[in-house]
Amino acid sequence: MTRSITTLILIAGLQVSGLAARGAESVVDSLYEKGEKEYTLHRYGEAASYMDTILSSNSRYARAHNLLGKIYHRQQKLDLAEQEYRKAAQCDPKFIEAKYNLAVAIFDQGNFSEANRILEEVVAKDPKNSEYAYNLALSYERLGNMKEAIANYEKAVKLDAKNPFAHYGLGRAYQENKDLNNAVTEYKAAIAINPHFVEAHNNLGVAYGALGKYSESITELQEALKLDPSYPEAQKNLGFAQAHTSLGISYFNQGDSKKAFEEYKRALKIDSNFADAHYNLGLLYQQEGQTELAVGHYQAAIKTDPKNAKAHNNLGVAYNRLGKTDLAEEEYRQALKLKPDYVEAQQNLTSLLKTSGKRQ
Repeated sequence: MTRSITTLILIAGLQVSGLAARGAESVVDSLYEKGEKEYTLHRYGEAASYMDTILSSNSRYARAHNLLGKIYHRQQKLDLAEQEYRKAAQCDPKFIEAKYNLAVAIFDQGNFSEANRILEEVVAKDPKNSEYAYNLALSYERLGNMKEAIANYEKAVKLDAKNPFAHYGLGRAYQENKDLNNAVTEYKAAIAINPHFVEAHNNLGVAYGALGKYSESITELQEALKLDPSYPEAQKNLGFAQAHTSLGISYFNQGDSKKAFEEYKRALKIDSNFADAHYNLGLLYQQEGQTELAVGHYQAAIKTDPKNAKAHNNLGVAYNRLGKTDLAEEEYRQALKLKPDYVEAQQNLTSLLKTSGKRQ
């Protein structure tokens, strides 16, 4: 990381007199503004060089540590970003943005409990910031506390009704709680603010499908597939694979097996290991009596998602139809191990054991 030697000498030469101190402060602020401009232009190397120059002269310049943290964050150097945010917060304990950024960096490293603790502090100090409330809600959601997640998403929406992510997050939390009508309302609100919000279109389609509104579901899922959002490729592909699968489910529920088959195949073309697509393709083949093909797709679904109790149960049904009763029993028992209250799997196992003369 290069430094401006001329600037370093200039800062070092400004000593302790009042006039000189004000001059040094002015130079540092000017350097910071230049670095911040480079950051907004995505020229991170140049921006980091300015921050490095500042910190070589004044290691307690909190804003420089914070901006350097943001640069590292953008570069996915999360451990270094965390270090700089911590330094910024230590240099200036009242620097709320630095604490917020620290929480996000910790969250991005998967430490949701610690992120949640810091975000609670941040929101307590700045309770009117919608973005802070949204991220606190997100941390609660990751921790599985849907009650607090919903409360904070609602707070974020109330603070900024034009925050599409807050509406989307609230919709997702409602959907997780099986409150589909409210989920639909929030997804539609997110889309009204940002018509190109592909995940909102996708989730709205899924919610409509769960409500039995298959025509509306197909419309939303098709809209999701038309969009080309500027997200990382892996996330985009995952979203598109899910959208094709969800669209296929809607067609399947409408009785259009041909279109369902096409959508499942499109999903697997995007992501050949996508468990949901394999599982639903297995259902389709099983319904059409192509049991061997169904087995292959159930097995593929289980390979990616071994805790899918439904896939184990349906694989058991397929094995049973093929006369492979030992394998069928094994799959029913695995389904019940994963989900002890799985009534259908228990009924299938009981019927199999009764027919074969085995004991429960």
